[in-house]
Amino acid sequence: MVARVQLTEKDKNILQQIMEEGWQRPDLDYWTIARLALARSLQMSNAPDPEAYPVLPVQENGIQMHPEQLIGETRQGEDDYSDVYRAMISVYEGKDLFADEAAFHAALQRHVRRGIATLAAEWTPGSDFNRYLLQDMFTEGPENDELAGELGDQVAGIMAEMGVDGRLIQTAQGPRLTRFTFQLTGLDDLSRLKRGEDKLAFGLGLGDRAATVSSAAVERQVWVDIPRPASQWRTIDWGDLEPSLRSKAAEGMSLPVCLGTDVLGAPMLIDLAVAPHLFLGGTTGSGKSMTLHGILLSLLSGRDVPDLLLVDPKAVEFAPYKSLKNLITGEIVTSVGDTLAALNDLIKEMNRRQEEFTELGVRDLAEAREAGSDLKRIVAVIDELGDLFMQSDEIEVPLIRLASKARSAGIHLVLATQRPEAATFPGMLRSNVPSRVALTVQKGSESRIILDDGGAEKLLGRGDMLVKFSGQAAVRAHGPRIQSSDISGAVGDNA
Repeated sequence: MVARVQLTEKDKNILQQIMEEGWQRPDLDYWTIARLALARSLQMSNAPDPEAYPVLPVQENGIQMHPEQLIGETRQGEDDYSDVYRAMISVYEGKDLFADEAAFHAALQRHVRRGIATLAAEWTPGSDFNRYLLQDMFTEGPENDELAGELGDQVAGIMAEMGVDGRLIQTAQGPRLTRFTFQLTGLDDLSRLKRGEDKLAFGLGLGDRAATVSSAAVERQVWVDIPRPASQWRTIDWGDLEPSLRSKAAEGMSLPVCLGTDVLGAPMLIDLAVAPHLFLGGTTGSGKSMTLHGILLSLLSGRDVPDLLLVDPKAVEFAPYKSLKNLITGEIVTSVGDTLAALNDLIKEMNRRQEEFTELGVRDLAEAREAGSDLKRIVAVIDELGDLFMQSDEIEVPLIRLASKARSAGIHLVLATQRPEAATFPGMLRSNVPSRVALTVQKGSESRIILDDGGAEKLLGRGDMLVKFSGQAAVRAHGPRIQSSDISGAVGDNA
């Protein structure tokens, strides 16, 4: 019997949402969207992770799809496309799936489920799904120097219509953006160009994908960054970035963290010890959770692995890290009461360390280590901060105390929320957490809560971010793709 493709209730809900909100056609068959999901997965450069998308039994409240509905398997003549899909997926999997029916149908299910997850991440709920298909899935972007050059000429033409006199001097393609460097003639051209960002996007037909203008490091030069369709993004895996944590740049850092790449694809490294605390905000689908995993993998991959306090109110995101030996509580903290207790214990540890520093005649952890202390750094990573504040406003007090005084003791905070609001990132806390990461948010006001400036509402989602590090200007970065095997490998090395 031909194995059916099993989809979860979550997968079903995504298909239903696209049908109802994206196409306004609730009468469509589920497999219409599932075929598009399969096509989207096959556009990606690597095979789906079997751990992330395992073979499923029949799902309660889920969907069963016969391969006939998806690829025409068992149909007669030219309506059966199964051999074409077998050939493509055999290349992905690196094995002959013509000879292994079970492996083929398992791989088919993985691709469909990954494609559904990708559609959910790329498509904005409530928006026109046809527009998404045109702009991000089927529209070809600049894949080579010739096409990028044509786009550069278009940008120069639109600038001229705005009264900006600029000469294109360089073109570079990053993972998601194409960067054009222009030499401007007049001093007023920069402000005129910045005010015309929306006109650039409109003239190029970018839709919701914003063009951005920023000053280059050379006199009278500017960078004009043009986003490409999602189908033309170059995926950066964690394995591509992990070696940067052993680079010369990382050697000079106490707690090196790789957030992803800059817009041209170079690793984006920060020192969490210098930060000294970090706040992340981003809506659903922005890549916030993936960014948190990247921070944790960085800390676990460094030469000086810190002790960790992991707070996960939903008890889902940090579950893969439960076997770590360096959890100061021995487990993942999930309740607001346990979180409050753990934070108060950190304050006690901070005070104890400061007393030890006084006895040693040193000012901070770095000097204490030079004096022979074996104290380790501690990083508290707290997800869903907004949920914790909703349950108890008492959380604010120990967080402010730690943010204002814990740096010298070698204790650092990483705080994350889906709801960047004044209530979940209050003024006293903001003033003591100078380093921020803004992923895609819904409104400019949310961007200003995180960065004290707008811009995050125009990001592309899926790990596209603005990083404002310890008083510096915000810079754009793209987070990597992290698979469950990356996490399990890092945890296994530290269990």
